[in-house]
Amino acid sequence: MTTGTVFDYQAIDPSGKIVTGQIQARSMREAQRTIETRNLVPVELTAARAQARRRGKLFQRPPTMREYALLMEQMALLLTAGIPLLNAVKSLQTQSIHPAFEQSLTDLDARLRAGEALASSLKVAFPALPSYFHQLAAAGEATGRLGTALKDGVAQLNYDIAIAQDIRNALTYPAILAFTGIAAVTFIFIVVVPRFSSMLKGKLDQLPFISKMVIEIGMAAQAAKVPIFIVASLAIAGMVWLARNPAFRLRLRQWADRVPLVGPWLLESDIARWSAMLSTMLANGVDLIQSLAFAREAITLERFHQRLGQVTKSVRAGQSLSAATASQDIFTATAIGLIQVGESSGNLAALLRTMADLYENSGRQRMKRLLIMLEPIAILLIGGVIGGIVAAIMLAITSINQVVL
Repeated sequence: MTTGTVFDYQAIDPSGKIVTGQIQARSMREAQRTIETRNLVPVELTAARAQARRRGKLFQRPPTMREYALLMEQMALLLTAGIPLLNAVKSLQTQSIHPAFEQSLTDLDARLRAGEALASSLKVAFPALPSYFHQLAAAGEATGRLGTALKDGVAQLNYDIAIAQDIRNALTYPAILAFTGIAAVTFIFIVVVPRFSSMLKGKLDQLPFISKMVIEIGMAAQAAKVPIFIVASLAIAGMVWLARNPAFRLRLRQWADRVPLVGPWLLESDIARWSAMLSTMLANGVDLIQSLAFAREAITLERFHQRLGQVTKSVRAGQSLSAATASQDIFTATAIGLIQVGESSGNLAALLRTMADLYENSGRQRMKRLLIMLEPIAILLIGGVIGGIVAAIMLAITSINQVVL
């Protein structure tokens, strides 16, 4: 896509009507030539005022997936209500869901007016949208059910967001426990232990090993508290950066897949996502092979991704979906039965949606059981460390004063 300045223009079309819009070009002359290639006669051409406003938003946060879902939902509602596509896009330009959408909607409007299909226009104007949105838009344009197709895409996007949120929620409480535990232990070593160490100066050799070790660590930590603060700050910044890094998150999921209890939960979440996406694609008239390819793109677990590749090959070779999934020994008998019923009844999309709901509910129950186990383990671990430090200090005091407990 051309980069440069955004220009507002007014022009006359072949029927004599005045049309307005925006165009992006490296210069005003290039913008004028581009307008003329669209069989329009430019009347007025000025630098877009929105461009100046965007210069002050260099540090603006990018749109979230929920904001993308809201924007696409509004577009779907307008189209379902019978509003023409160009009018719907123009209406969305007047709303401010997120400032970054302003230019994207302008690009979308310009491409649609130039005769491009919505699917290819969305791919360029909104590259952050999942790829299945583009395929659903193409299917909707082909069947004349564009509003319904986009609405199904929004439902699938909200489903993906919900699963991702469930995973984040499951990890939040253990992360808070770990952070507070580390902070408490650090505070004890830097602030509390040195206060007792001043009472025990010159008597460290008389202390039990555990007491001597705790006090020496506390004294060293207190002396190096500035470097410790710097290292801790850098570590926190590094963890935040890694948490936002898609490649790291992917590697973390691959590692977590091998952890007992966690692995089966992640697998069930991926199967639910795959089933829901496959159902959405099939319901909108996308052929089975293409639907399997798009549903497989949303899978992050390597072992499941590979198995789904074999499923696609088997279906392409003429095997039924139920037989192909049964051969991979990863789906439950209930799931395979639902696929068989869907194939025999011609209602595969609806049965796949039921299968997605079953796996989603199972995954949530497994997540709850995992949290029930994690919480007491984390509390006992943190309490044990803090209790050990306190016991070591009390043992040191009683040893020096020869107090029998």
